[in-house]
Amino acid sequence: MTPVVGSLEWRGERLTLRAASLGDVPGIVGFHREEITGLSEDASPVDWFSTGGPWMHEYFCSRHLRVYQDLGWDCWVVERCDGTIAGSVELCYATEPEPFGRYAHLELLELAEDLLCAEIEEWVLHRCEARSRDRGHYSFWCRPVGSGGSPDVLARRGYMERWRNGWLTLRNLGGVEAPSHVERPLLGDYDGEASHLLALNHRESASYRWRYLWRPVLAPVSSDFPTDVSLVGRSVTLPGRPPANVLVNIWRWRDPGIAWVDLWVEPGLAADAAYVGDLVAAACSHASSMGASSAQVVVPEWIRDALERRLDAEPVPLELGDPWLMKGLR
Repeated sequence: MTPVVGSLEWRGERLTLRAASLGDVPGIVGFHREEITGLSEDASPVDWFSTGGPWMHEYFCSRHLRVYQDLGWDCWVVERCDGTIAGSVELCYATEPEPFGRYAHLELLELAEDLLCAEIEEWVLHRCEARSRDRGHYSFWCRPVGSGGSPDVLARRGYMERWRNGWLTLRNLGGVEAPSHVERPLLGDYDGEASHLLALNHRESASYRWRYLWRPVLAPVSSDFPTDVSLVGRSVTLPGRPPANVLVNIWRWRDPGIAWVDLWVEPGLAADAAYVGDLVAAACSHASSMGASSAQVVVPEWIRDALERRLDAEPVPLELGDPWLMKGLR
């Protein structure tokens, strides 16, 4: 038996929120595939992954559960009284520079269509917040776009916006001149190399994103992401500035022409658009040498416009502006 997190009587049915186990993998995959059409059952694991992530195929889903177990994160399922899986919930835990601090993050909240209501979402969020308190994480972050949590429910529970993302596409990589700088290779050690820096891409928690970018390279045998990737990780030092981390990643299994740029900087420099632009320029030279024809970069919204002008980039519209909402739990 896996640990039960909570239960709810709802419309004559008993719903159970409990920890997921490897035995739940077929049910989790079946739940996440319910809305997918046009892909044959015998499609490859990577083809299934491309429709929605590691939950879409048993090969990746089982690895994903093991990764969460190894990292001490929580992966739960919503179970009906007949044993059917009707929801997925994932919680990550991290410590980062402000404005994030020591926090829990709702990485995933998905419910079956007939369970999409405020009452059930409130129940799940209440259990998530309680779990965060129990683990000593007194800030709880939700990203309604992409991860879960309805804006109206979150607002009613006291969540307030603390961060907003801006997304840019750079198509003229050769036209971005990199300034003079010094580089050294990174090893992929989040705690030693990145945890003291602020990730400028916060479409996921920084520790979650760092680890899934590096896993296919450092631990391909156990990776829960496809391993046909190219990754360059560098510590970049510009004159008179402290070192920053620059990751350039190409998901070759998805599109070998697109590079994804991630930056980790000293927190006090996150609003310095000129400095961040120089780091992006350094990343673009790597992206071009890796064979990419364009690059995607996500930064805090407050420097997006300045970078757009500096780098001749195109803004990518984000649903609702892609905000992060936070609630203090003390």
